[in-house]
Amino acid sequence: MKKSSAYLAIAFGLFLAIGEAVRNWGDWQYWPFWLVDYIAAVLLVAGAIWTLRERKGASSLLAGAWGFTSAMFYMSFWSHIASLDQPVDGNIEQTPLTIIIGILWSITIVGFVLSLVAARRED
Repeated sequence: MKKSSAYLAIAFGLFLAIGEAVRNWGDWQYWPFWLVDYIAAVLLVAGAIWTLRERKGASSLLAGAWGFTSAMFYMSFWSHIASLDQPVDGNIEQTPLTIIIGILWSITIVGFVLSLVAARRED
C-alpha cells in the first residue's frame, strides 16, 4: 500500500502541476488560487520520493500531503458546484471542470486512505 500511494502521489502531483498550467494558460487567475495547487504537487512528490526511499516517518508526510490535497479539492469541488451557472476563469467550461475536479478529489481520498493505512502499519 505504501508504494501504491507513493507512485499514485508522483503521478497525481505531476498531473496536477501540468494540469494547472494548461487550465490557466493565457488567463491566469488570482495567484493564491493556483499557487496552492503547486504546493500540493510539491508535497505529494516530495512525500512520495521520501516514502520510496524508506525514510523514517515518510508515510506520515505522504498522508499529510494527501490530506492537504484532498482538503484543497474538497473546497474547489464544492465552490464549483455552488457556481455551476457562472462563467469560469481559465479555458475549461464550468461543468466539465467540476466533473474533473470531483474525479480528482476521489483519487485524493484513495491516496489518503492508502497512505494512512501504510503509516499506521509503520507504527
